[in-house]
Amino acid sequence: MQKVTHLFTFFLLLSFTARSQQLFELGGEMLKSYGKGYGSTKVAARGENFNNKNSFSAGITWQLASQKSYSVSTGFGFYIGYRRAFGNNLKGSNPFGGGRLLFSFEDFEGKTRQKSLLITPLLEAGYHFVFAKRIYTAPSLGFGYTVEISKGYNSLNEDVGKRFIPALSAGYRF
Repeated sequence: MQKVTHLFTFFLLLSFTARSQQLFELGGEMLKSYGKGYGSTKVAARGENFNNKNSFSAGITWQLASQKSYSVSTGFGFYIGYRRAFGNNLKGSNPFGGGRLLFSFEDFEGKTRQKSLLITPLLEAGYHFVFAKRIYTAPSLGFGYTVEISKGYNSLNEDVGKRFIPALSAGYRF
């Protein structure tokens, strides 16, 4: 738990430095991951800073218990990401495309508290909506591939492979 607190503090401090230079968003996100016999839901606290049409994001995730899976797991993680807006409205709603690198530390049911490290690079596309100049929401669709770094902690091999990851984020724009 102390590691999660340190990671959250690091990203929070990073976000305040980014905020002083450009537009900044702070909010929450839900990511739903689907793969071969595998389904999981992650919730995240996220921050994103903007520089013209480019944006960089970071978030801390918590995985809820996986569903439709023989290898039931819970855990936490973090991600970093990049997005590029395709519209001309720099302070408003635009379609976007980008990518993320998601790191997950998961405990699998029936195992000791050994954190398996799973890395998922993914490409995403979506639409960024801004309401009343301060409230945002951004639905997106992502496709990626999960790679297992820590060997031997999973009960089955369903945790690695192709992923379809729809996501929805919402929050406040500073």
